[in-house]
Amino acid sequence: MFPLRSTLNRRAVLSGAAAMGTAALAAPAVVRAQGTPADSAETEFAYEITRSDAEWREQLSELEYAILREGQTERTFISSYASENNPGLYHCKGCDLPLYSSEWYSPQEIGFVFFEHAIPNAVLTGIDITDYNGALPQPTEFFQVHCRRCGSHLGHVVAIRGQVLHCINGTSLRLEPAEA
Repeated sequence: MFPLRSTLNRRAVLSGAAAMGTAALAAPAVVRAQGTPADSAETEFAYEITRSDAEWREQLSELEYAILREGQTERTFISSYASENNPGLYHCKGCDLPLYSSEWYSPQEIGFVFFEHAIPNAVLTGIDITDYNGALPQPTEFFQVHCRRCGSHLGHVVAIRGQVLHCINGTSLRLEPAEA
């Protein structure tokens, strides 16, 4: 069972939805789960880094490809980042763009990596429909988070205990440790 459902109450969901709605108005582009721009001419976005499907498959492991390029969600607790936070910057595995600072890490102990926000202008958001690998009783709309430079799927924006957080697949990240 996905613990997220049991931690939410009506007030948290409503306040989180309001905050996410406000954030969506400021989002620069709408992106589909596969990391490709939506069909509408109003929402097209040219990524700085583009690769052929073969090039992505050569660069990424099978799991990384499924998450970053197909928009899938990793199983809970498979990433060590879900339970540990070391000082540094978390980069996109698709293009190495710095996305999140360890200073904004939010420990939630429900199997994913959570951040309060991203580095400014590092991510894009869009609408995605998912049931989190069957963890939710039915598919639900979420704000999806993508890398702004290569379009790779990173995770979703969710409300947990009244706080709006970026719920990120650890598989889509690479930690660059802070210099000692």
